[in-house]
Amino acid sequence: MKDLNVLTKLLAVSSLSFSLLVADSELSNILSNDKNKLLEYQQEQSSVQSKQLENSWINPIVMQYSKNYTTQFGDALGTGQFMVSVDQPIFKMGGIWSAIKYAKALGKANALDVELQKRQLISQALNILYNLKKSKYQLAKLELMIENDRLDIQIQKESYDEGLTNRTLYDQALLKHNQDITSKLELDLTVTKLENDFSLLSDSDPYSIELPNFGMIDQERYMQEQLEIQRDEFRVEEKKHNKYMIFTKYMPEVSVTGRYTKEDLNPLFAQSTLKTEYYNYGFKVTLPLSITSFDDIQSSKIEYLNAQITLDEKKKTMANNLKLSKKRLSIIDQKIALSKEDAQSYASMLTTAKEFEALGDKTNFDTKIVSNTLKVRQLDQEIYKIDAQLELLGLYVNVANAL
Repeated sequence: MKDLNVLTKLLAVSSLSFSLLVADSELSNILSNDKNKLLEYQQEQSSVQSKQLENSWINPIVMQYSKNYTTQFGDALGTGQFMVSVDQPIFKMGGIWSAIKYAKALGKANALDVELQKRQLISQALNILYNLKKSKYQLAKLELMIENDRLDIQIQKESYDEGLTNRTLYDQALLKHNQDITSKLELDLTVTKLENDFSLLSDSDPYSIELPNFGMIDQERYMQEQLEIQRDEFRVEEKKHNKYMIFTKYMPEVSVTGRYTKEDLNPLFAQSTLKTEYYNYGFKVTLPLSITSFDDIQSSKIEYLNAQITLDEKKKTMANNLKLSKKRLSIIDQKIALSKEDAQSYASMLTTAKEFEALGDKTNFDTKIVSNTLKVRQLDQEIYKIDAQLELLGLYVNVANAL
């Protein structure tokens, strides 16, 4: 088939060209203001929570003021005390450093989760826009088919009235006409639903947005810049550091303690040289003993191993998705090539039909049917091209710097 690579040529757009196209388009702002704000808040919340977790190993400094009254010495006597104290772990068998790295990995994974949510919403909006464009071609195609049905009904009616054919062909033409009208009504409803769905995602006019023209993505870039894989890599890193954090939770911990106190002197020590303003400081070593420690550590190890397997499975899934998409695109390529061949055949038939019509051997109805069928096959090519764009959209949706 000489036109087998039609789609390959049509889709020979480099990744760089696509990136420039997206940068100049409205894709980054395709989502509604509410959707964008919601995603921004989620991203900000993820960042704040990550920062909180990163610094969670730092204990708070406690400031306390108290005032006590007693009648032990006659009249009610009040003594006040102001105290600043700290109890801060400084050594935890590497657990503190692991906690910091755990928090960073968790924050990056959660940030990518929010980005993936945004990508899915943009993908949904683009999917609707492509399908609206596809529906436009399908409606034009149905209009031509309905016109052909009417012409065929007229031809079959005349043949039946002249006794050249039986009623069956006429009835079949009527049924085909009604079926095509029903298909058009259903497609009109589909278009309305697509428009409504798009309005829930975007404030823009769906018919004013210029759609991108995706090219075939390079396999290496597809795998290396896959956001889902990057997220799962951070999940593995997160589970790795969490595993060590759990382990160090049951290891010795060294903390420094300190306290500054300023208080009123107790009347019992009025004649003493005790200071009313002083410091206490020192250190302590803690070793927790728990009967659940082994199970806790084993559970964290299993979570880490599960995360590694999940990452490996994700890579396999992505590779298979790319392979399957290439096969689908190859089939679409063949469909376009076949449509081109059909269009060439109908173009030849149209020339012949016009010649026969001029000689009086064919009616204008026959010529019009061939002309409409030629246009139908040309519209099929446009529909197949949109099918290819929808397939490529599925590949690009989670690739970094693509949407």
